[in-house]
Amino acid sequence: MTDWSPLVPRQEDWQDLQKHDLRFTSVLTVVRSRYEQADDPGHDWLHVIRVLRSCLYIGALVGADRKILAPSALLHDWVNVPKNSPKRLEASRASAAASVEILRDAGYDDLEVQCIQSVIIEHSYSLGCPPSSIESAVLQDADRLDALGAIGIFRAATCGCRLGASYYHLQDPFATHRVTDDSRYTVDHFFTKLLDLGNQMNTAPARAIAQHRLAFIHTFLSELQLEIGENPEEITLKNIGENENARHRRLCF
Repeated sequence: MTDWSPLVPRQEDWQDLQKHDLRFTSVLTVVRSRYEQADDPGHDWLHVIRVLRSCLYIGALVGADRKILAPSALLHDWVNVPKNSPKRLEASRASAAASVEILRDAGYDDLEVQCIQSVIIEHSYSLGCPPSSIESAVLQDADRLDALGAIGIFRAATCGCRLGASYYHLQDPFATHRVTDDSRYTVDHFFTKLLDLGNQMNTAPARAIAQHRLAFIHTFLSELQLEIGENPEEITLKNIGENENARHRRLCF
C-alpha cells in the first residue's frame, strides 16, 4: 500500500505550465485579472491557485491529463453564486458556459472545451455529481480539500460572516440537542459538511491530505470547547446522515 504524503508540496508546476503551454497562459491571464478584483476571500485568486496546485499534485499521482485539469481548475468558480442564493445549484453550469469563449479564444478545440466544461460542472459540491473522469475526480478533491485544515477554518468563518451567522449557538454550541443550522451558526458548518469531506474524497492522495487537515479541525473544535467553557458530548457526525452529503457517490481512482 502506498504511503501518501498528507501535505501538498509547495511546487510551482503551474508556472512551468506557463512556460510551455501558451493556451494555459492565456486562460490564466484572463482569470487572474478577474479574480484580483474579487471581494470574497473564500473564492479569490489565492483560492484558485491553491486548488490548481492541489490538482496538479494529485493529478500527477493518479494520471490525470493536466491539459484538461489545469484550465478546469482556473475556471471552476468563474461564476461565484452566494451560498444562500436560490441559484446556487446553477453556479458550476454557469461557470462552464462562461468558460467556452475564454477557452476558444485561448486555442482549445471543441472536444477539449467539452471535456473542461464537464469537469467544471461536476466539481460542484451542491450538485452532488459523481465524477465521470479522473480529471473531474481530482478537481472535486482539490476544491473540497480547500475547505479543510487552517484554510478551511478561515473560509468557514468568512462564509458565516457573509451570511450574517453567529459563530455558535449560546445554549448548545455543538448542536448536541438541536438541529444544525449553518446559515445561523458558523460552527454548525463543520457538522453539516466539513467533518464528512474526508469520506468523500475520490483519490488516495486526497484522502491522506484530508485526514491530516481534519485532525487540525478536530483540534480546533476541542480548543473551542475549552475557550467557551463547554463540555458537550463527544463531537460526532451525528447529523451527517440527515443532510445531502449522504447522496454523494464516492468513486475510487
